[in-house]
Amino acid sequence: MVPLKAYVNPSQVHVDVVAANKDELLRAIAARMASPELGLDAATIADLLSARERLASTGVGLGIAIPHASTPVLLEPLVALFRPREAVPFDAVDGDPVRLVAVVLAPASQQALHLRLLARIARMLCTERVRDALLAAETADEAYSCLDLTDMP
Repeated sequence: MVPLKAYVNPSQVHVDVVAANKDELLRAIAARMASPELGLDAATIADLLSARERLASTGVGLGIAIPHASTPVLLEPLVALFRPREAVPFDAVDGDPVRLVAVVLAPASQQALHLRLLARIARMLCTERVRDALLAAETADEAYSCLDLTDMP
């Protein structure tokens, strides 16, 4: 099994993202994930994530959200990790604001991988020691190193 960390570029780990609400957070995420090399601009990413949120909130509880979308533009999945500076209202299933956000943008042709990544990320973030370590990380590098905690037996 490919380690989850293999899908996350260190440049796609962001701590102290400023956003007052869900829409601002999604736009901030989109701006940071935009990649002209991959043909993904911020507006497209924001539209993809917002469309998914209109179906149902990806706020899974415990202060976690996992926004995700598929696009035919990508050949490989992109996974990013964000920590808002302050907890953000996100219409989560438990009503709690979001403190950790993992985003998956996956190729439309790889739905099975998309679902496996969502499941692995949910397990990772629902693990208390991983969640606590990510919340305590002072830098993006420290947060990225927390992903090593996810590939335990």
